[in-house]
Amino acid sequence: MARIYLGTQGWSYKDWVGPFYPEATKAADFLSVYAQHFDAVELDTTFYGVPTATRVDVWKRSTPDNFQFTAKLPRSITHDRRLLDARDELTEFVRVMSALDPKLGAVLIQMPPDFTIDEREALEDFLGLLPSSPRFALELRHRSWLEESTFELLERHAVAWTMIDLSYMPRHIALTTDFAYVRWLGNRRQIERVHAVQIDREREIEAWARELETVTSRVERLYGFFNNHYSGHSPANVRTLRGLLGVPDQNREPEMEQGTLL
Repeated sequence: MARIYLGTQGWSYKDWVGPFYPEATKAADFLSVYAQHFDAVELDTTFYGVPTATRVDVWKRSTPDNFQFTAKLPRSITHDRRLLDARDELTEFVRVMSALDPKLGAVLIQMPPDFTIDEREALEDFLGLLPSSPRFALELRHRSWLEESTFELLERHAVAWTMIDLSYMPRHIALTTDFAYVRWLGNRRQIERVHAVQIDREREIEAWARELETVTSRVERLYGFFNNHYSGHSPANVRTLRGLLGVPDQNREPEMEQGTLL
């Protein structure tokens, strides 16, 4: 069975103080407290630019040895350049992030919704630039990519197809390398605060758990990350899925986390 890493997309949310972080927890301590309960997190901050070496060092020192980070590739590569002429930026990003090793589990290449199969040549060329380490996962948000040639391309480059729960994309389970990557997203306009569950996603999470039981029998690692906008409070979603998959808690659950607005 796969080693399962489940977490949230980011950790720097003031609304979590009380529902998840103990009262009076300082922002500087959020990550270390988070890591007492979950063993993985997806770095959203790297989407906005390459972090400093000092910041990467803080992330590494704030987490235990078994902790895993995944990191979004900067939007300057994926959204601005649309993967074109991005060799230097890719090289610099990998150089800085490699300081997290062995805690860097994967890098997420998240493409914009209007990136269609008409730009396949750009994707092929970019995948050819990827180093063997770290590992990479690709998220595509346009239906035109849902064809067998896409998965064959990812298999050739040992890049994971990112499985997503997103309203305008069909759920597609595909395994293209020895690890799996899953993301649960949502509509920002439906959630104003992220302090409690506000949308009932229990049936969806149960369905995903059934799918992932098969997935975990076919890969070595599974990374899965919930966005706050999926239901209103991503730590609660992580714990629900973890329970369904039989993944034990690292620590006792915060007493207040079961709060809900439903």
